[in-house]
Amino acid sequence: MRRLISAGLAAVLLLAMAPAVMSVFHGLSRSTSEASSSGLTCSVKASCSGSEVAVFRMSSTSNAHAGTVDGSTYDNVVCCSGPAGLGTSCSGVHDTVLFLSATDNAHVASNAGYPTGEEVCLSTTTEEAVDCTTGSACSPEYACLATISGSTNAHVADCDSSDDYGTKVCCYAGPALAPAVGGIQALPDVAGSAIGSSSPPYAALAGAAAGVVALLAGGWYAKRRRRAG
Repeated sequence: MRRLISAGLAAVLLLAMAPAVMSVFHGLSRSTSEASSSGLTCSVKASCSGSEVAVFRMSSTSNAHAGTVDGSTYDNVVCCSGPAGLGTSCSGVHDTVLFLSATDNAHVASNAGYPTGEEVCLSTTTEEAVDCTTGSACSPEYACLATISGSTNAHVADCDSSDDYGTKVCCYAGPALAPAVGGIQALPDVAGSAIGSSSPPYAALAGAAAGVVALLAGGWYAKRRRRAG
């Protein structure tokens, strides 16, 4: 009876430990990408400091038109700071923040350019990646540059939670991030991993735990049969 209880306890402990062990590996697999935050910060102000780059201008902080930094005289400027080498070039390592219908007094779009070809970009000369996207919220690694009333022919506003629009313009500049699924860093594809891969062996851990439980149960059953005979 004592052996039976011990085997049962061991099986329960193994099953309980398997999720915890897999959780540790999960945390290790995410630590690198989660630590790779760009440190990018952006805000709308009257002028940018020496450590910031001016991305584009707004006619107001709400329900506004937009303009390029050099083509407009609007008093509200989207200023960003972060990694060394941050800039507004539309070449090299860069991404488009917004498309503009003109250099001044412009509507904006996030999904396609206007015939004028005007766009405002964020770039870097020292990092691996720049990514700008839109959504109802920005991921922790991303900074909010503005909010917009729609995906095209839109007005702009700032991100101060007062008179904002529902769609945020979010940008990242820094080390390349792992692919994300639904806004969450994707886990490695264990089933498709090659031998020698550094991906955490979640399936192997679970299989090992199940195997030990099966061995314990099999040993107990064999002893019962011998006693019965």
